[in-house]
Amino acid sequence: VDIKWYADGVLNVSANCIDRHLPTRALQTAIIFEPDDPDAEAQHITYKELSDKVNRFANVLLSQGVMRGDRVVIYLPMIPEAAYAMLACARIGAIHSIVFAGFSPDALANRINDSGAKLVITADTAPRGGRKTALKSNADAALLHCSDKVRCLVVKHTGDQTTWIDGRDVDVKYLMQHASPECPPRPMNAEDPLFVL
Repeated sequence: VDIKWYADGVLNVSANCIDRHLPTRALQTAIIFEPDDPDAEAQHITYKELSDKVNRFANVLLSQGVMRGDRVVIYLPMIPEAAYAMLACARIGAIHSIVFAGFSPDALANRINDSGAKLVITADTAPRGGRKTALKSNADAALLHCSDKVRCLVVKHTGDQTTWIDGRDVDVKYLMQHASPECPPRPMNAEDPLFVL
């Protein structure tokens, strides 16, 4: 059986999720983020703010050498940066692979190697239900079993102390502050892969 889905179609998932809403919904809520702390206030992220963050994140990925067709492993807790990372990958044509934050370093290493990822995006720690998972430490352990060329983008989410390897580890939020808020979506074929599961 040979099936093709809109074989001559050109689209971009990021543009469908964000750009097409900007003319009429820029100031409406696109994402509601509920922090792990039940006493903390929910964060409402508008389409305009989402566009800004995703474009900046996409430009950070480009600055790290991520190109169309490259694989990016996302090893993050349930924070807004996880959505930014997925949409940023889609925007530039990179293929993302979500790895559950509860997975071990070995499981993470297997997924980095199996997908041929160029980059891992993680956070310092992942708070959940009153406990913290040391994601950066897990990523460090996993990367010992991966190519030295794999870069590690780190979201400083909790501010917890982590190890840092110069030349490999990069502070995502710092780079986003200095990145351009403009990044046109790449035209993608309807048959191009979006993510690896």
